[in-house]
Amino acid sequence: MNVAIIGCGGMGHMHARMAANAGLKVVVCGDKFKRKADALAKKFDAAASDDCMEVITRPDVDIVAIATPTPVHTQYVVAAAEAGKHVFCEKPFGRTVHQCKEAIAAVKKAGVRLFVGHVVRYFQEFEAIKAQVDAGKIGRVGFIRTYRGGIMPEGEEMWFRDYDQSGGVTFDCVIHDLDWLRYMFGDVDHVFSQHLQRSTPETMDYSQTTLRMKSGVIANVIGTWAHPSGFRVKTELCGESGMIQYDSAESPIHAMSRGNAGAGPGMIVPSSPVPVSPYQLEWEDFVAWLYEEREPRVTAHDALEAVRIGLAALQSAESGKPVFL
Repeated sequence: MNVAIIGCGGMGHMHARMAANAGLKVVVCGDKFKRKADALAKKFDAAASDDCMEVITRPDVDIVAIATPTPVHTQYVVAAAEAGKHVFCEKPFGRTVHQCKEAIAAVKKAGVRLFVGHVVRYFQEFEAIKAQVDAGKIGRVGFIRTYRGGIMPEGEEMWFRDYDQSGGVTFDCVIHDLDWLRYMFGDVDHVFSQHLQRSTPETMDYSQTTLRMKSGVIANVIGTWAHPSGFRVKTELCGESGMIQYDSAESPIHAMSRGNAGAGPGMIVPSSPVPVSPYQLEWEDFVAWLYEEREPRVTAHDALEAVRIGLAALQSAESGKPVFL
């Protein structure tokens, strides 16, 4: 099957490579900035265009992979569905619940498949944690603490730093943990969130969200785009008979000076030191769904619910009050 990449930034490059690793052929790359489409297309001997809608309707395209800024995900999902193409959409699924529902309706009407890239479900470390919990190794879990983030990303035209577009760290980054917590422990009852979204003198974002799951589990979720460099993930689960801890840095103490920080990349893609990338595993799951008719690990409904929780966290941070889902 042939793939079109829409959005040729960091995640576009990642998904092009992972789609190829999963046995697909990248045939065309689209981006409103032609230089970016050209750069990615050159790596795969593919065509390039700055007309993304034209790319989507090409007859040689079977799958459209969307790696654009979040606010325009829906228009490309709908266009791809109407053109009869299967869709891989990067998270967050949409910027609003309405957008997500619109995309799901278009896909259902067209009879095509839609996969949303909540990749933490495929990280081997997090799957190992799930296996331990499911096996009862630490008993019934009562409390979870997660931490995710690092440097403030930029993106083309600094779109990540426009909180109205990206939703900031709470929505764009922490949505990974919100989805994973629901995957592990079921639906959320209510959330309470606080955040610091600063644009001057330095752009930075830091948030803390507490979730009460309907199962009674409590989770504390930290998200940060305030580090001078790097990216780090930490997770701690407390159960009746034990605890599970994970730290991607594997360093007990690490000091960083903001004043000495150099210019960082436009964004950082979390990595996993394993032979097969989690990003490839999600593509393989998507492809298996297309060929073998088996349900993938992530559904469009899961992606919609992650957006709903993320928006509730933002609403809570603005209002200073808990938000019930």
